[in-house]
Amino acid sequence: MHRSRHTLFVALMFLLLSACASNARHSDSERPAWIDNPGNGVSASAGMNVRGKVAQEELAILRAREEYAKRFGVSIQSTQTLATTVTNGRSNTVGAGVAHEDSRQMDVKAMVKAKWYDKDNDVLWVWLVPSDQ
Repeated sequence: MHRSRHTLFVALMFLLLSACASNARHSDSERPAWIDNPGNGVSASAGMNVRGKVAQEELAILRAREEYAKRFGVSIQSTQTLATTVTNGRSNTVGAGVAHEDSRQMDVKAMVKAKWYDKDNDVLWVWLVPSDQ
């Protein structure tokens, strides 16, 4: 009798622990569909930036604008350089960016419709769509 109680107790504990360890995913952690299928817009990403989250977002938006502009014959040329030095186990990174836009009298208007931050990979995604203005 004592052995069956012990077995029942162990089985109940496994059941409770397995319920706690379920793979429930929160909707904010799921990869949005617009990343792979942006429809009329474009999606672009930027990884961790040494200048912080704002610079990471600016870079993602710049990349999306470049891709979006290509559809309309607008040429945006941007160059970014990063130099990292390591001395006595400490690293120092310096970056610079230059962008040149050739619009050929084309007016291209777009806006950021959505953003998603991939916490696992430290990557920010933006979705750029045509603006209605």
